[in-house]
Parts: sequence; C-alpha cells; structure tokens
Amino acid sequence: MNLTLRQLEILVAIGDTLSLTAAAEKLGVSQPSVSETLRRVEGELGCKLVDRTTRQLALTYEGHHVVASAREAMRSLAGTFEAIARRGDGVHGRLSIAALPSAVCTLLPPALRSFRKCYPGIAVSVRDALQDRAMAMLEDGSVDLVIAGQPAWQGGFVFEEIASDQLKLVVSRHHPLSGRDRVGWSELAAFEFIAMSTSSSVRRLTDAGFIHANLQTAPAYEVDQISCAAALAAAGLGITALPTMTFAMFNADELTVIPLVAPTIERSIGMTWLKDRPLSASAIKFVAALRARRA
Repeated sequence: MNLTLRQLEILVAIGDTLSLTAAAEKLGVSQPSVSETLRRVEGELGCKLVDRTTRQLALTYEGHHVVASAREAMRSLAGTFEAIARRGDGVHGRLSIAALPSAVCTLLPPALRSFRKCYPGIAVSVRDALQDRAMAMLEDGSVDLVIAGQPAWQGGFVFEEIASDQLKLVVSRHHPLSGRDRVGWSELAAFEFIAMSTSSSVRRLTDAGFIHANLQTAPAYEVDQISCAAALAAAGLGITALPTMTFAMFNADELTVIPLVAPTIERSIGMTWLKDRPLSASAIKFVAALRARRA
C-alpha cells in the first residue's frame, strides 16, 4: 500500500501521544479525521495497530513496527528536504539527540554552544535518558544520535568514543572511609551500598566492580537518579560509587570522593548511531563538532 505524507504524520503522532485527541491537537486537525485515517490504514493492512481502552491507546505488536516505519520514512523525507533547504553558506535542518544526563550536564553544553554559533539555522532537540532508553529511541527513529556509554552489543551500531571517566567511591564526610586516599572494592562488603537501578549504565559498572572483587552485594537502596544516590550517601544511609562525569549533577559539599581500586573501573562515553541509517547532514556536522572538541 502507498501511504500519503499526511497518513504517515498521523501514525507518528498517534505513536507519540497514544491518544487520538492529542494526536489531532498536535497536528491541528479534527479528531474524527485522525480516527478515520487510522481505520483506513488498519483496513488496508488487515490488522489492528492500536488497542483501545477506556483511558488511552496502546500500540499492538504490528502497531509498533508500522509507527517505527512511518517515523523512519518521515525522517528520510526530512533529510531530503534539509539537503534541498541548504543555501549559500548556511544550513537549515533539524537534529535530535538522546544523551545520558551526565553528558547533558558536562559534554553537551560547550559543544552545543559552538555548534549553534556555526549553524544557527539547525534546530536541535536534546532528550536526557538512561542508556537503555536512549538506545531504544535511536532504534525506533526518535533521535538521530546518542551520547552515552558503549552499547553492550555493537552489531548494528557505530560507536565512537569522545570521553572517558572513572568510577569513584562517594561517601558522607562523616563516614569511616572518608579519610582514605583509596579504597579497594573488597572493603565495601562491610557497608550498606546504594545502587543505581538496573536500567542505568552505572549499575553495570558497579556490578562489574563487585564481580571482580568476588563479592555478592544486595543493595540497601536502589534508585533511578544520580542525585538521589548522592543525597542518600550524604545523609549517611550508605555508600555509593559513581562516575566522575556525574559529579556535576549533585551538591558534593557533604560528600567525600575516594578512588576505587582493585579493580579500577573506567567507562567510555561516545557517539552512537545505526550502521544501516545514514546520518543526516545536521548530524554529520554535529559529529564533526564533537570530534573537533576531542582533538
């Protein structure tokens, strides 16, 4: 079947909002026209794209794939229009980035500042997200580029390092370990540990540290946000381990940071994009800008 540009826009809006009313408002059309478009597309495909409940819509398995394909088609068209829109020495286009919160706080501000100065005609969208969510947005076409840790599986991705940092112990200034110049992972067994949730790339780093030290540790607390782990540690409720790049995300006045050894755990932060999806002209320019800052 051949979908029109408007039908693609409506499918993407439904996938983004999971609401026919919200999708209509987003596109500035009537809700009945959105419903009719969905009905026609489902009829031609011979399958349901959404499950309707009293509260909201939910994409079916087929719906997820159709919306992802529609989003990719829209991105391809946007890239074509962007290339046509170039004129003179200016560039007009769009760029969407998903990045770890720590990267948003440290790596992105100077890079974005210089990028906007060079290319004021490119509209940049930044989404802060944990590693797994950022990669999911890349795969479903929501973003052009991810700034995060190295993917666990690189088969379908291109990863290019732009920075690295080290995992360090973070404790209250009143903690018994506070005066140490270094601490081994094996020594952490005696203290309650504040862990990041399993969806965080930081959790994988701390898990690796404990495995290398041959320790089995059940976290006393498990949180989603770096600032929450730091706040619990500052209150003396346990110890935690965080990458140095995350220190910009919390107030360290009541905390002590100590190098962790045996082993020393480092992480690589870089740019990731899909091998089978060519970068847009805007994304290529931003990649070049990040490379220049690393050089």
